[in-house]
Amino acid sequence: MNLFKTMAGLLIDERQSRQSAVTGTINDVNAQYEAMNQMELGTFTSRDKLPRTRQQIFTMWEIMQKDPQIAEALSLHVTAALGGHETTGDMIFITPHERVRGQGRRAKELRDKVEREARIIAPIINRYAFSLARQAIGFGDSYARIYTDDKKGVVGLMNNRHTFPPLIMPFEQAGATVGFHALEEEDRERTIAKLTPKQLLRVRMPRIETVPQMPMQVWQDKKTLIYDKRSDNPILPAEVGGSFLYPIEEPWQDVTISRAGLNNQQIADSVKQAFLTINMEGMPPNQQKKYRASIVKMLTNYRGQIEEAFKGGEALYGTKYHIMPQWSEKQILQSVGDLSQRNMPLNEGLLMLNLRRLAGGLGIDLSLMGWADMLAGGLGDGAAFHTSAQIMRRSTLIRQACIDAFNHLMSIHWGIKHGEYFNSNEYPWQFDFYSDQNAAATQALNNKQNRANTTTVQAQAIQMLKELGLDKETVQLILEDSMGYDIELAEKIATSVTAQPLLDANGAPMQGDAMPAGAPHDDDVPDDLLDDDDDDY
Repeated sequence: MNLFKTMAGLLIDERQSRQSAVTGTINDVNAQYEAMNQMELGTFTSRDKLPRTRQQIFTMWEIMQKDPQIAEALSLHVTAALGGHETTGDMIFITPHERVRGQGRRAKELRDKVEREARIIAPIINRYAFSLARQAIGFGDSYARIYTDDKKGVVGLMNNRHTFPPLIMPFEQAGATVGFHALEEEDRERTIAKLTPKQLLRVRMPRIETVPQMPMQVWQDKKTLIYDKRSDNPILPAEVGGSFLYPIEEPWQDVTISRAGLNNQQIADSVKQAFLTINMEGMPPNQQKKYRASIVKMLTNYRGQIEEAFKGGEALYGTKYHIMPQWSEKQILQSVGDLSQRNMPLNEGLLMLNLRRLAGGLGIDLSLMGWADMLAGGLGDGAAFHTSAQIMRRSTLIRQACIDAFNHLMSIHWGIKHGEYFNSNEYPWQFDFYSDQNAAATQALNNKQNRANTTTVQAQAIQMLKELGLDKETVQLILEDSMGYDIELAEKIATSVTAQPLLDANGAPMQGDAMPAGAPHDDDVPDDLLDDDDDDY
């Protein structure tokens, strides 16, 4: 009887453990909470982030880029990201990828093709690389029309007013670009040109900030998160974003208002005014009118004389007399003064505060945006251009966007000319930048130099340990305690340092490439084993 109870208890315990091991799913959420949860998601719409239309957003960014400080800051970001060869000025270089630098026949064939096609595509890319990157960080996207030949591949690009970013609407399917609508405006006729990714090159900046905007009126399913396959997702217009200008819209407006206030006050202070009183007591009305008109004419002529003097007229070479008759103490002019003259000096503190906010949002030093008297900067001895983390972060984003676009362009060229297509992780080419004047390159060079110096010092220390002739345990202990090596690495180095050298038949240490007797040579290996595999990189 007890046996049956024990077995029943075991079965019950196993059943309970299975039930407790099953985790819940999202479908187990209470249906009432699911109905109410849609009211709890998202954020409230406020005055500071009102949704705008696509045209309003692009118009704002276009006006901001007319500001010389904004334009120069964006151009400096592109210069820091792409750099430029000191002699040729080239920014982009195409070289064979490391995966095709092997000894196989296929690897050599791909290397030769990459080097040959790089001489064709690299000049085309370098001709438009700066303008494409500059427009991309200003509007979030930039475009260039691709021109191809059935035999030569890509033969050219066009980037001008016809490919102005606000005129082009990209369409995406689950984040992948599938086509474009481009506005054609000629002779007051507005038409839409439909282009494919093989016809129009898109440099898409990463969407870091979400820009509040009005949803496009699309008459189809807008749901995208419920689909697992990209092909099941709807094709929707791409949202506006990726521009460096969105976070600084408010600071730029504050700078504009502060600057306008200073300019208006400066202009108002330069306008001199005087208020006069005339004592015309006892003067008949007609005489009063004539006397007042003569004084107005005299003052007007005085202003004309000053204008003539500025132009180099006769007023510079003679004295102009103005006669004002008066009787007794009457008809005397008395000056009240300038009612609009300011008594306090102009204050630039608010303007400079807004400018610092603007420069901080742009990620560039204020001295590089036209205020060079504040701090030494630029491509010479300017430390800010080399060490700024903000410059380095934005340079990485610009390079990523450019590499994605240029890989797409190179794939089109390669596919047309050679009939081959590669996955994104199998490209036989890579894009290099000649950019020693930015923060990322400077930091990389400093790291390499520090590593080389550290390696040199460590190698000298290990050589000294080898010359001391200590045993393996002592060498390993010194490497672990004094030099901070890990146990595994210290053991390997200690074993190598204390290892006995190979001896030849006469008992002397072997030098160079000498090999023990009986070791196989290349002449002893069959030819089929030495032949490279054609399919190996």
